[in-house]
Amino acid sequence: MTGAKTRKTELAGTWYPATAKAAVEAIDSWRPYIELSSGQGSVLCAIIPHAGWYFSGRLAARAILEASQSFGPQGPELVVVLGGHLPLDGEIVAFGEKAWETPFGPLELDFSLNDLLIGKLSPLIWKGGTHDNTIEVQMPLVKNFCPKAKAWALRVPPGEKALLLGQVLVNLAQNRPGGVLILASTDLTHYGEAYGFAPAGRGIEGKNYQKNNDLAFIKVALEPNPSAMMFIGENKRAACSSGAAAAAATAANLLKTKARLIDHYCSSDILPGEQSVGYAAILYALTN
Repeated sequence: MTGAKTRKTELAGTWYPATAKAAVEAIDSWRPYIELSSGQGSVLCAIIPHAGWYFSGRLAARAILEASQSFGPQGPELVVVLGGHLPLDGEIVAFGEKAWETPFGPLELDFSLNDLLIGKLSPLIWKGGTHDNTIEVQMPLVKNFCPKAKAWALRVPPGEKALLLGQVLVNLAQNRPGGVLILASTDLTHYGEAYGFAPAGRGIEGKNYQKNNDLAFIKVALEPNPSAMMFIGENKRAACSSGAAAAAATAANLLKTKARLIDHYCSSDILPGEQSVGYAAILYALTN
């Protein structure tokens, strides 16, 4: 635990807009899509994609907006943002700064929550730059759609620690006044020679393989089956941050939510080509 400074952005101006004006213009351009909210229950957890805003920002925004609205006009009091890109059975990575820089101003971090992990889940406190997009691309969206919230940011490896973290998050959600929203950040299958993964070759066969690989992960995420999510994510290369998704799904199970798929598409639907990444958003909500 430190809280000494604000963590500076590394991806603004490339993965997402660098100024508030440009970020608002991007979000406004998504309005016809992101305001298709169903309002079905109180959303406690969500899986969202983390590519550049050009590709998946609208889908992440749609999930965050609907989730925030389900907490009422004030939104949640705390947003837990789980990222990944970590090796199997690695260490959880936490951040010790007091805030995270965004185009909309600093997003306050509740770094004191890192103390909840002391013991079996003792985190590595990341001292350098972010060096990772899984959390950073979400922070401006959290600041925009949940303006009253603090955030807790963690990168989560696939493995037993992800399941244990899910249990920690349940205790937090049940005991923190004001509401807690858990966001798990992962993209799906990275298909193509540029990613070193093209088992079905090019063309329609490759596109079908990617789609079916994504759907296999989505299926177990909707059940949800956290262990199967990590197995398929890692062994079938169907998710790049399966630990984050599994932690959120573990919490969703224990909180007795029901899962709903918002949308699923891939980067080649936006920019046609042989290299493609899958995106999906899933909400886990309490229902009446």
